[in-house]
Amino acid sequence: MIRKRIIAGVAVGLVAGGLFVYTTHEKSEARETYNAYVKQTYNEQPDIELSRDWHMGGYTGEVTLTKEPFAGTYFLVTYSDGSIHDNVLETYWEREAERTIHERLVSQGILNEKETVRAEVPLGVSDDAQANIFPTPTSIYETNPKTYLDVSIMFHEDWNNRDEQKRRILDVIREVESDVYSIHFSFDGKPGGNDDYTERYMMFTRKASDIDPSFLDVRTIEDLNAYDRMYGFDETTFTTEYRFDGTPIVEETTQ
Repeated sequence: MIRKRIIAGVAVGLVAGGLFVYTTHEKSEARETYNAYVKQTYNEQPDIELSRDWHMGGYTGEVTLTKEPFAGTYFLVTYSDGSIHDNVLETYWEREAERTIHERLVSQGILNEKETVRAEVPLGVSDDAQANIFPTPTSIYETNPKTYLDVSIMFHEDWNNRDEQKRRILDVIREVESDVYSIHFSFDGKPGGNDDYTERYMMFTRKASDIDPSFLDVRTIEDLNAYDRMYGFDETTFTTEYRFDGTPIVEETTQ
């Protein structure tokens, strides 16, 4: 009996040891692959932090680049076909769009300095665009931002259905409509957070959907009033539909 326990213990030890060696080898291989990718793509050799990617399999890498204009921390992921993807160029483009759109809107007197512009570029769009990142990264405006650039404009004020607020919405749309795919407006009386559950927001897209109108078709305050729909964070239901005057939209139920 004791002999069987000893043999079983040795077997378990051998399996565990083999698994440890395999995992260590796999991790070392992933690190070398990511190192080579970063060296070839960005001409840097930084340390890469690895973590197990339970969704994709293998390892996800975290890398901090130091050379401008890409200085910052990014992730690396290996797809099932063996290709490596990162979020460097998308992040660079988002920063460019946020900076330039904010400057344009402030210079036109549409936003104040403290109000915020956020941009989003879907992951992988740099591969679709086949952009060359050396010697100079391709600008978001030199590709096709109308296809995939989304911007969010945060107005630091509560929504109270004034024509002046609607005028600002229209002014933003007219200023950036040639450079974006969709525009998301947020109204919040407490800059820096919506933990008071007062945020109201609306979305306009280049191509109208069942939910969101096309900003190309919204030309006047009357057009906005005809749309007459906002969304908001609600403490109990999280998301609620509202009319512009703040009245919740309640769906009628059939008996």
